[in-house]
Amino acid sequence: MQLLRLTDAAGKPLAALTLGDLEALPGREVVGPIPDSGLGSSHWYGVSLRTLLAKYHLPLPESLHAYALNDYDAIIPASDLTRYDPIVAYRRDGHYLPVDAYGPLIVMYPYDSYPELYTRTYYNRTVWQLDELRLR
Repeated sequence: MQLLRLTDAAGKPLAALTLGDLEALPGREVVGPIPDSGLGSSHWYGVSLRTLLAKYHLPLPESLHAYALNDYDAIIPASDLTRYDPIVAYRRDGHYLPVDAYGPLIVMYPYDSYPELYTRTYYNRTVWQLDELRLR
């Protein structure tokens, strides 16, 4: 089942990824909370956005437009990818993410590694229920 679409600036499909596709890529863990949830930090596991782009031979865009199943969207600038290397997480504390618990995918920043991320700007870029990344 397709979980994530990569599209170009016009919305043209570049890749359609399943959980298996994501799990086949090198993964890493980041630690941090879900902003505004009232929950403490968790261990998130997934694939780096930079790794994802490299796998499909896509250049680093000026920004990524992240879209969620719940119609939320946010712009993630390329500078975030080079400085903070956020991930597309599919596991939290070792468990897959159901839709009703922020899943199945979430753009997660390494909050506990960079205290400056604890601001509204980065909270807004932590897109849960992620289903599309549009290169801009």
